[in-house]
Amino acid sequence: MADDNGNNLPSVGEKRNDYKSDSYSLRQEVFELLERNHELTAKHLCQILRIPYETKGNTVRNYRHDWKCNYRNRLGLKCLEFHGARGWLYGFRGLDRSSAVAVGWVATKARNRMFVWKDLLGRIEWFETGRVNVFVRKPASEGRLKQLLANAFMWTGLIHDVRLFEAWVKTYRRKGAHATVDLGERLPYCRVDFLKDSNGVVVKTGDLSHPTAIEIEFCYPDFSEKNELVLKQFTDVMSKFLGLGGGSNVNGKDKDESYVR
Repeated sequence: MADDNGNNLPSVGEKRNDYKSDSYSLRQEVFELLERNHELTAKHLCQILRIPYETKGNTVRNYRHDWKCNYRNRLGLKCLEFHGARGWLYGFRGLDRSSAVAVGWVATKARNRMFVWKDLLGRIEWFETGRVNVFVRKPASEGRLKQLLANAFMWTGLIHDVRLFEAWVKTYRRKGAHATVDLGERLPYCRVDFLKDSNGVVVKTGDLSHPTAIEIEFCYPDFSEKNELVLKQFTDVMSKFLGLGGGSNVNGKDKDESYVR
């Protein structure tokens, strides 16, 4: 094999014996081969690289393990971002809903008379039952969630105590999100949704929004949320019946949940 000037270049086997070369890196070459074919074993790698398996097999096997299992070293698939993140929490006792429209909230014409808050970070829906649905735009993160809630409740004057706000944000429950893993090439369209009703998981490939990525949608199923609510109500009733106290939730507000999304 020759370069552009006509000089002969060493083959893979010849380069393997040139240990004086600073550019020589067995680890890097193993990584490059695994990028081309993920199924190569340590023995196959040694055969391709023309190195003795008996003496170098363990080293190549360790490099192969690093590539497949160590997220800091591997060059394989990585999750790009989370988007479509959504969740909920309940307003605490004393949170004044009647003055929300005057400070920037929008009253909708929906029959449930919910209020809506929109900004660049996402959207919030506030219901009469006290439930607050939160939708965070990508890239979703805890910081963006807190900032969105602060914009809607702290900077509008609905909540004045920072410590109370911090404690309230900790009651946030994640409903679901959407993750993408880019493969770098166009994929055929496929949708696997047989686990949607039972586990809240949907896997898609080749979707128009992310044609080169695997999309994983996951959420807390509605039936699980409703069952949790029923169990909570039953526990409150039994606590009152047995004289054990209780009956109030972590936000200090008795909720009559009739809306789950």
